Amino acid sequence: MQMKRLTASDQIYEILRSQILFLELKPGEDLNMQKLLTQTGMSRSPLRDALLRLQKDNLVEIFPQRGSRISKINLKQVEVERFMRLTMELAVVPSFAEICAKEHLFKMRTAIESQKIALENKDYAGFLNNDDSFHKIIFIETGMERLWNISQNQSGNYRRIRFLSGNIPGVLNKILDEHEMIMEAFSKKDGKKALELEKAHLTKLLTELDIMIEKYPDYFEA
Repeated sequence: MQMKRLTASDQIYEILRSQILFLELKPGEDLNMQKLLTQTGMSRSPLRDALLRLQKDNLVEIFPQRGSRISKINLKQVEVERFMRLTMELAVVPSFAEICAKEHLFKMRTAIESQKIALENKDYAGFLNNDDSFHKIIFIETGMERLWNISQNQSGNYRRIRFLSGNIPGVLNKILDEHEMIMEAFSKKDGKKALELEKAHLTKLLTELDIMIEKYPDYFEA
Protein backbone atom coordinates (compact mmCIF):
# COMPACT_ATOMS: atom_id res chain seq x y z
CA MET A 1 0.00 0.00 0.00
CA GLN A 2 1.38 3.40 -1.00
CA MET A 3 2.12 5.75 1.90
CA LYS A 4 0.28 9.05 1.88
CA ARG A 5 2.68 11.89 1.12
CA LEU A 6 2.83 14.62 3.76
CA THR A 7 1.83 18.10 2.65
CA ALA A 8 4.06 21.08 3.40
CA SER A 9 1.71 22.00 6.25
CA ASP A 10 1.88 18.45 7.66
CA GLN A 11 5.67 18.49 7.57
CA ILE A 12 5.93 21.79 9.43
CA TYR A 13 3.30 20.63 11.93
CA GLU A 14 5.21 17.43 12.71
CA ILE A 15 8.54 19.26 13.04
CA LEU A 16 7.19 21.97 15.34
CA ARG A 17 5.09 19.55 17.39
CA SER A 18 8.14 17.39 18.05
CA GLN A 19 10.23 20.44 18.99
CA ILE A 20 7.51 21.58 21.40
CA LEU A 21 6.92 18.17 23.01
CA PHE A 22 10.65 17.61 23.56
CA LEU A 23 11.10 21.19 24.81
CA GLU A 24 13.45 22.30 22.05
CA LEU A 25 10.92 25.12 21.87
CA LYS A 26 10.34 26.19 25.46
CA PRO A 27 6.94 26.88 27.06
CA GLY A 28 6.23 30.62 26.78
CA GLU A 29 8.82 31.14 24.03
CA ASP A 30 7.93 33.61 21.28
CA LEU A 31 7.89 32.26 17.74
CA ASN A 32 9.80 34.21 15.11
CA MET A 33 7.86 33.74 11.89
CA GLN A 34 10.71 34.83 9.63
CA LYS A 35 13.11 32.48 11.39
CA LEU A 36 10.63 29.59 11.02
CA LEU A 37 10.18 30.34 7.31
CA THR A 38 13.96 30.28 6.84
CA GLN A 39 14.45 27.10 8.88
CA THR A 40 11.69 25.13 7.18
CA GLY A 41 12.16 26.53 3.68
CA MET A 42 8.38 26.67 3.38
CA SER A 43 6.05 29.49 2.40
CA ARG A 44 3.94 31.48 4.82
CA SER A 45 0.63 29.72 4.04
CA PRO A 46 1.53 26.14 5.15
CA LEU A 47 3.32 27.56 8.20
CA ARG A 48 0.19 29.45 9.18
CA ASP A 49 -1.93 26.31 8.71
CA ALA A 50 0.48 24.30 10.89
CA LEU A 51 0.34 26.91 13.65
CA LEU A 52 -3.46 26.84 13.60
CA ARG A 53 -3.36 23.05 14.10
CA LEU A 54 -0.90 23.45 16.96
CA GLN A 55 -3.22 26.04 18.47
CA LYS A 56 -6.03 23.46 18.43
CA ASP A 57 -3.64 21.06 20.21
CA ASN A 58 -3.19 23.73 22.93
CA LEU A 59 0.53 23.87 22.11
CA VAL A 60 0.67 27.32 20.48
CA GLU A 61 -1.02 30.64 21.23
CA ILE A 62 -1.73 32.99 18.35
CA PHE A 63 -2.25 36.71 18.95
CA PRO A 64 -3.65 38.59 15.91
CA GLN A 65 -1.31 41.37 14.77
CA ARG A 66 1.11 40.48 17.59
CA GLY A 67 2.55 37.08 16.76
CA SER A 68 2.62 33.59 18.25
CA ARG A 69 4.25 31.81 21.16
CA ILE A 70 4.57 28.33 22.60
CA SER A 71 1.81 27.69 25.13
CA LYS A 72 2.88 27.30 28.71
CA ILE A 73 2.15 23.95 30.35
CA ASN A 74 -1.40 24.25 31.64
CA LEU A 75 -1.76 22.42 34.95
CA LYS A 76 -5.51 21.90 34.55
CA GLN A 77 -4.96 20.35 31.14
CA VAL A 78 -2.18 18.17 32.53
CA GLU A 79 -4.67 16.65 34.95
CA VAL A 80 -7.32 16.15 32.24
CA GLU A 81 -4.82 14.49 29.89
CA ARG A 82 -3.33 12.35 32.66
CA PHE A 83 -6.81 11.23 33.74
CA MET A 84 -7.71 10.32 30.14
CA ARG A 85 -4.54 8.28 29.72
CA LEU A 86 -4.99 6.57 33.10
CA THR A 87 -8.64 5.70 32.47
CA MET A 88 -7.97 4.30 29.00
CA GLU A 89 -4.96 2.23 30.01
CA LEU A 90 -6.52 0.75 33.14
CA ALA A 91 -9.52 -0.26 31.03
CA VAL A 92 -7.40 -2.41 28.70
CA VAL A 93 -4.89 -3.86 31.21
CA PRO A 94 -7.13 -6.79 32.36
CA SER A 95 -7.75 -7.88 28.77
CA PHE A 96 -4.06 -7.73 27.95
CA ALA A 97 -3.19 -9.75 31.07
CA GLU A 98 -5.50 -12.52 29.84
CA ILE A 99 -3.98 -12.78 26.37
CA CYS A 100 -0.36 -11.88 27.17
CA ALA A 101 2.00 -14.32 25.44
CA LYS A 102 5.74 -14.72 24.90
CA GLU A 103 5.76 -12.58 21.77
CA HIS A 104 4.15 -9.71 23.68
CA LEU A 105 6.66 -10.01 26.50
CA PHE A 106 9.47 -10.02 23.94
CA LYS A 107 8.22 -6.71 22.53
CA MET A 108 8.03 -5.26 26.03
CA ARG A 109 11.55 -6.47 26.80
CA THR A 110 12.79 -4.86 23.59
CA ALA A 111 11.23 -1.53 24.60
CA ILE A 112 12.80 -1.72 28.07
CA GLU A 113 16.26 -2.54 26.70
CA SER A 114 15.94 0.34 24.22
CA GLN A 115 15.08 2.62 27.14
CA LYS A 116 18.21 1.50 28.97
CA ILE A 117 20.38 2.30 25.94
CA ALA A 118 18.71 5.70 25.56
CA LEU A 119 19.31 6.45 29.23
CA GLU A 120 22.99 5.51 28.96
CA ASN A 121 23.31 7.85 25.98
CA LYS A 122 21.38 10.63 27.75
CA ASP A 123 18.88 10.45 24.89
CA TYR A 124 15.82 11.53 26.86
CA ALA A 125 13.63 11.87 23.77
CA GLY A 126 14.52 8.30 22.82
CA PHE A 127 13.79 7.17 26.36
CA LEU A 128 10.32 8.73 26.24
CA ASN A 129 9.57 7.31 22.79
CA ASN A 130 10.46 3.80 23.99
CA ASP A 131 8.41 4.40 27.13
CA ASP A 132 5.48 5.00 24.80
CA SER A 133 6.36 1.87 22.81
CA PHE A 134 6.14 -0.20 25.99
CA HIS A 135 2.64 1.02 26.84
CA LYS A 136 1.40 1.07 23.24
CA ILE A 137 1.82 -2.72 23.09
CA ILE A 138 -1.00 -3.09 25.63
CA PHE A 139 -3.37 -1.14 23.38
CA ILE A 140 -2.33 -2.68 20.07
CA GLU A 141 -2.58 -6.29 21.23
CA THR A 142 -6.06 -5.74 22.67
CA GLY A 143 -7.30 -4.10 19.46
CA MET A 144 -7.47 -0.67 21.09
CA GLU A 145 -4.80 1.19 19.13
CA ARG A 146 -7.31 3.90 18.26
CA LEU A 147 -7.66 4.72 21.97
CA TRP A 148 -3.90 5.04 22.20
CA ASN A 149 -3.82 7.40 19.23
CA ILE A 150 -6.58 9.55 20.71
CA SER A 151 -4.68 9.76 23.98
CA GLN A 152 -1.42 10.70 22.25
CA ASN A 153 -3.03 13.35 20.07
CA GLN A 154 -4.59 15.02 23.10
CA SER A 155 -1.68 14.89 25.53
CA GLY A 156 0.67 17.75 24.68
CA ASN A 157 0.77 19.18 28.20
CA TYR A 158 1.09 15.78 29.86
CA ARG A 159 3.83 14.69 27.47
CA ARG A 160 5.88 17.82 28.12
CA ILE A 161 5.58 17.17 31.86
CA ARG A 162 6.78 13.60 31.34
CA PHE A 163 9.80 14.79 29.39
CA LEU A 164 10.59 17.48 31.95
CA SER A 165 10.41 14.97 34.81
CA GLY A 166 13.45 13.24 33.31
CA ASN A 167 15.56 16.03 34.80
CA ILE A 168 14.67 14.90 38.33
CA PRO A 169 17.39 12.56 39.67
CA GLY A 170 16.30 8.93 39.81
CA VAL A 171 13.02 9.32 37.93
CA LEU A 172 14.06 7.51 34.75
CA ASN A 173 15.62 4.60 36.63
CA LYS A 174 12.41 4.29 38.63
CA ILE A 175 10.39 4.12 35.41
CA LEU A 176 12.58 1.24 34.26
CA ASP A 177 12.07 -0.59 37.56
CA GLU A 178 8.31 -0.11 37.32
CA HIS A 179 8.24 -1.39 33.74
CA GLU A 180 10.08 -4.52 34.87
CA MET A 181 7.48 -5.13 37.60
CA ILE A 182 4.57 -4.49 35.25
CA MET A 183 5.99 -6.92 32.70
CA GLU A 184 6.48 -9.55 35.39
CA ALA A 185 2.82 -9.23 36.43
CA PHE A 186 1.76 -9.69 32.80
CA SER A 187 4.05 -12.71 32.45
CA LYS A 188 2.12 -14.31 35.31
CA LYS A 189 -1.21 -13.18 33.82
CA ASP A 190 -1.86 -11.42 37.11
CA GLY A 191 -4.33 -8.77 35.97
CA LYS A 192 -5.02 -7.52 39.49
CA LYS A 193 -1.33 -6.91 40.22
CA ALA A 194 -0.79 -5.36 36.79
CA LEU A 195 -3.67 -2.94 37.44
CA GLU A 196 -2.23 -1.98 40.80
CA LEU A 197 1.23 -1.37 39.33
CA GLU A 198 -0.06 0.52 36.30
CA LYS A 199 -2.16 2.84 38.45
CA ALA A 200 0.80 3.68 40.68
CA HIS A 201 3.04 4.08 37.62
CA LEU A 202 0.71 6.51 35.86
CA THR A 203 -0.09 8.61 38.93
CA LYS A 204 3.38 9.07 40.45
CA LEU A 205 4.00 12.01 38.12
CA LEU A 206 1.72 14.06 40.36
CA THR A 207 4.18 13.68 43.25
CA GLU A 208 6.96 15.08 41.04
CA LEU A 209 4.95 18.07 39.83
CA ASP A 210 5.86 20.41 42.70
CA ILE A 211 9.57 19.84 42.05
CA MET A 212 9.14 20.75 38.37
CA ILE A 213 7.07 23.86 39.14
CA GLU A 214 9.69 25.04 41.64
CA LYS A 215 12.54 24.39 39.21
CA TYR A 216 10.86 25.76 36.07
CA PRO A 217 8.21 28.26 37.28
CA ASP A 218 8.13 30.15 33.96
CA TYR A 219 7.04 27.02 32.09
CA PHE A 220 3.67 26.70 33.85
CA GLU A 221 0.28 28.34 34.13
CA ALA A 222 -2.62 27.45 36.42
